[in-house]
Amino acid sequence: MRELRPDRGLLLNIVLYIEGALLLIATIWCWLGNILLAPVLVPHGKDFAIGAAVGIALVFTSVVIYAGSFLLEKVFPERAAGPILSMKRIAVEELAPLFRDVTALDAVIIAVVSGFCEEVFFRGALQLDFNLYIAAGIFGMFHMPTFRYLTYGIWAMIAGLMFGLVMEATNSLWAPITGHVLNNLIVILFLRYGPINKMSERAAKEKPSEKDGDSPK
Repeated sequence: MRELRPDRGLLLNIVLYIEGALLLIATIWCWLGNILLAPVLVPHGKDFAIGAAVGIALVFTSVVIYAGSFLLEKVFPERAAGPILSMKRIAVEELAPLFRDVTALDAVIIAVVSGFCEEVFFRGALQLDFNLYIAAGIFGMFHMPTFRYLTYGIWAMIAGLMFGLVMEATNSLWAPITGHVLNNLIVILFLRYGPINKMSERAAKEKPSEKDGDSPK
């Protein structure tokens, strides 16, 4: 069975359309609701350093969670086929194939566009109009297309809480934007050029043989 995934051009277009729509909605939302974005869009030098630290911390937590789920599947292999995807399966079976054809420049574009647009929408419009917890909860659901991605949604909600706390502490969107962009960039490059990509390619080759009843080689 052929693996269904968007090619490089389609992936970039999907990202640009979705993130562009979020930015447009955030702009209209702030305009209609008289939400002042300008004050939180004034950059300060410390914002970028704090945001970078948060982004690296999130990458570290991703690695720890991935390693934990990898070890659990080794110890309890029967649970690996459960209805809820582990972070390891999400990385190997879902995310790595998605970014398999992207270039380093594509990764930068995706990271910058997604990090900026999502932070303006979730931390800018949503958090300023409601509160930190509502914004983080909806941010988690935004990254959970189905219940199978519950673990990813929970991780995204925690990331949203961290981004929201950083914005409240700095009173600037540039700290969470920096953290979001850096996290996305490192993760995408790791999925594209790291060992997870090879694991993903190997798993994709083994799937047809397993479906036909043959043992994987």
